[in-house]
Amino acid sequence: MQQLFHKVSLGPLELKNRLVMTAMSTRFAANDGRITKRLIEYYALRARGGAGLITVEEASIHPLLPHIPNALGIFNSDFIPGLTALTSRIHEAGSRAALQIGLYFRRHVNGFPRFVASAQGPDSDSSCKELNTTELAYLSELFADAADRSRQADFDAVEIHACHGCLLSEFLSPYWNKRSDEYGGNREGRFRFILETLDAIRRKLGPDYPVIFRISGNEFTAGGFTPEDAVHLSSALEHHGVSAINVSGGLGHENFISIPPAHVPRGILLPAAAQIKEAVSVPVIVGNSMTLDLAVDALQKKKADLIGLGRPLIADPYWPEKVRQNRLDEIRHCIRCNQGCFGGLRDPSQQGITCIYNPQVGREHEEPVSAASTRKRVVIVGGGPAGCEAARVAKLRGHEVVLFERLDRLGGQTLLASRPPHKQDFLKIGAYYHHELIRLGVNLRLNTQAGPELLNSMHADVYLLAQGSFPALPSIPGSDLNHVLTAHDVLSLAHEVNQDPVVVIGGGATGLETADFLSDRGLNVSVVELLEVPGREMLSGIGVRESLLSRLQTKGVEVYSGHRVQEILRDGVMISDRPLIGGGTETVLPAKCVVLAMGMKSNREISCSHLPANAACHQLGDNESLGNAYAAIHHAFDLVKNL
Repeated sequence: MQQLFHKVSLGPLELKNRLVMTAMSTRFAANDGRITKRLIEYYALRARGGAGLITVEEASIHPLLPHIPNALGIFNSDFIPGLTALTSRIHEAGSRAALQIGLYFRRHVNGFPRFVASAQGPDSDSSCKELNTTELAYLSELFADAADRSRQADFDAVEIHACHGCLLSEFLSPYWNKRSDEYGGNREGRFRFILETLDAIRRKLGPDYPVIFRISGNEFTAGGFTPEDAVHLSSALEHHGVSAINVSGGLGHENFISIPPAHVPRGILLPAAAQIKEAVSVPVIVGNSMTLDLAVDALQKKKADLIGLGRPLIADPYWPEKVRQNRLDEIRHCIRCNQGCFGGLRDPSQQGITCIYNPQVGREHEEPVSAASTRKRVVIVGGGPAGCEAARVAKLRGHEVVLFERLDRLGGQTLLASRPPHKQDFLKIGAYYHHELIRLGVNLRLNTQAGPELLNSMHADVYLLAQGSFPALPSIPGSDLNHVLTAHDVLSLAHEVNQDPVVVIGGGATGLETADFLSDRGLNVSVVELLEVPGREMLSGIGVRESLLSRLQTKGVEVYSGHRVQEILRDGVMISDRPLIGGGTETVLPAKCVVLAMGMKSNREISCSHLPANAACHQLGDNESLGNAYAAIHHAFDLVKNL
């Protein structure tokens, strides 16, 4: 692991280690793109966590072209004082700072007319305008001016965003670039605008100021940018004075590899990075869902010089320090669910990014969890996500904490959530809490069913009920037949399904994932969903729903959206294509097994009325209001931080 903490240089810039926080948008800037205290404290904490280089999220270089709401700006000198305050805090914490600058034309975000690399591109239409040579020269100067402002704001380096479907990557990729002039065609033409932009930056900054280019090592798309393209581009960038190459990949939201959900193999960009490193002498950065083992191996085998960490530093800002000090069990690992981080960019109700089980992301500017003025005895029932987070925060506040869990391990519903394909990382939630609660000194009582008598004998000051939920059973005729199971039965392995066809009733997240689980075992599976949009509650987890639906389609799982189940028969399920009223076309789907995935009910077997009247009592997570692990953990944190 010590290879990660060797010094490395980007031109004249020396970094204390080889760990780079990669640029990720947050929506923490003000509406006009200015720096906020929230944004400063978010990055300052990551710097204190030990990364050698903190790359601040993409800043817009034109006032009319923010790539997301509340995008950071650097399009005039008014931004320099705020950005300087940010770099000062990063430097004080012992890290170096880079700023990523980039350019998107996104009409649905900023209302600006769509300008494109090529009017013949795959998503271009009659309203799109192909950029001409005069406009390209203007844009190159915008990049150069923004890079100069980043230097004035005391950033140690500037990174140019040239991947993920941004404007620069449109020119680079034959998938997008169908031009027939000097900016299209072969590599020389497709690379021209990018190299002219780098030349403009070098004229402005001189030869020594570190300039990083983030490029695609592979777009993983037929007709797209290839590893061979990436090698040739990297060599050309080095010839034009680049200081380092940051290797990313994918085609933006076309295949989600740039923001990989759990189905994307870890280390998928290492082969491309290794080819680039063989071709250039400047440092090569690679990330994209890297594990610690992959990171160490990449450095040892000289596949890269630096390791990019994105979501791992959202989940745990102290990842570098914990690795350096060999405190590996204390790491809160990213599970690639994309719910809080990239979901926060899509979901306006979130007001910026966060993390499924680090509810303090985006709240670093708030008062930290501090010791309570009065130490209390806190008893928690349930070792699922809500109960575990409550125990963690209560112990940090200095309370005496006892947690009862009826199973032999922590995790609750996340244990079931880990069963479908590509979701094994959900086990890391329970593993993290188990180690953390023991480290903090929480009294864990596993394999213990806590009834009213036991709880009353605890004489607690505060009782927190986090007993979770159980499957809701619908009033569908035939739902009591012997061949009818629940998704909980299937995923808990309480009942083995070995006969098909199988019909899953309910096409929400649980139903679709249960279908994935069963079809992965070679069973013929269909899903019936009342709503027109299956997996609707998964929309915020960018790439997760899309990849799941694509996988089900590939495996032949038929999803009957907008259909109502009328009756479960002994050998099938009768459905109607009129979901909300009677009538419609009726169809019988053959079924030897039927799986119900129609929601959950709060487990209120123990309520506050069973407990001493002189003690405070609160319900948490599903016990209070049905939701997912994200909602349960964040609710528990909010309640207990002021307990």
